[in-house]
Amino acid sequence: MPHAGPPRYEIKISCKPHHLHQVNAWVRLHPAHWLVAYPPRQINNIYFDTYDHKNLNDNLAGVGTRHKARLRWYGPVLETVAGARLELKCRQGQVGWKETCPLNHLTLDLLRQPWTDLRRAITQAADARAKLWPAQFDYPVLINHYQRSYYVTPDQAVRLTVDSDLRAYNQRFVAYPNVRRPAPVTDRVIIELKADRQHHARLTHILAHFPVRVDRHSKYVQGMIAAPDFDGIELL
Repeated sequence: MPHAGPPRYEIKISCKPHHLHQVNAWVRLHPAHWLVAYPPRQINNIYFDTYDHKNLNDNLAGVGTRHKARLRWYGPVLETVAGARLELKCRQGQVGWKETCPLNHLTLDLLRQPWTDLRRAITQAADARAKLWPAQFDYPVLINHYQRSYYVTPDQAVRLTVDSDLRAYNQRFVAYPNVRRPAPVTDRVIIELKADRQHHARLTHILAHFPVRVDRHSKYVQGMIAAPDFDGIELL
């Protein structure tokens, strides 16, 4: 059955890619005493939207409450989906949560299977509630991948991730997945802090020790607007 995570604050800091070594130094020297929570790994995503790009428009317009559907899997192989999970990412202001549905027995070949077959296989593998997500957001628009490092405070209360080496592939108007022609996306290093709502004051204190400002950043949006055929999507 789909699993819903607890609502939590999700705050992002964006830096230029050449600052990655400085970011790693900030993490090592930070008074929160970050511990490595998990070995670094590649994260791969397929993002789905509506035909009129509701998710994208809501993000660009700054709509406070929004949803995003994606298929996520891990590892260095982008072309084969295995051990994936279907996710519905929900956001209300700075608070976010996600519902997940593991698709452990699903294997997809992004080089040989058309989107019609892939979408059908994902829907069939999902549990009853999760089947509604690809039905609501049924248009594959973007594949991306990036490297993520994981950190946590000693008491496990606050998580920190560092994402780098972003690559994005436009999927609009193609019958088969595009995993060969990346969009000229502007690479960034993204620091993200996550904590349950009761740790808001602590999160603010932690942020004060990072010498860069908090901003809005979506790897999904950056990949979409970097597509060669992107000519501006009218806000609804």
